[in-house]
Amino acid sequence: MNSSSARFIRLFDRFARFLSAVGAVAAGLILLAMSLHILAEIVLRTLFLRSTFVLEEMIGYGVAAMSFLGLGYALNTGALIRMNLVLEKLGDGLVRRIVEVICIISAGIFTGIAAWYFYVNAVRDFMRGHVSETLSETPLWLPPSIMLLGMLVFLVQLLAYLLRVLAGDVSFAPSGREQE
Repeated sequence: MNSSSARFIRLFDRFARFLSAVGAVAAGLILLAMSLHILAEIVLRTLFLRSTFVLEEMIGYGVAAMSFLGLGYALNTGALIRMNLVLEKLGDGLVRRIVEVICIISAGIFTGIAAWYFYVNAVRDFMRGHVSETLSETPLWLPPSIMLLGMLVFLVQLLAYLLRVLAGDVSFAPSGREQE
């Protein structure tokens, strides 16, 4: 591999890590917002016998958004479930690289298909002006758009990981840290 290829892979990997970190921070902020909403609901119900009437809906959207926005970061830090026992038995040779490439491409294909359907759903709901049938009347294109964003970040992180594997870097975890 020449130096310009290695430089491109490092730059793309840095970009993917940045996007993944932004997704993780967004997921953390959503968790904070959900916690504050729950606390507000407790105070409203306990002290004022009132409610926002949208807690369950917003928590559902929040959990979905956090899960998808955190995918890229989870892959980058090695937090996703992987078959490390099998991969370690394969060593750092060609067979392991082939298995890694097959797994990465398979994950990318399945994620891409799901992302396409989320995109179609979001566009359809946006064009039709669909809103939830609750008091909040949340635009129904918003939740799948956030999940789609998380899937796109995950796809970028998968591509960065694929580039590292193709370059021969299979001796480290997805985050670039040496495996113990």
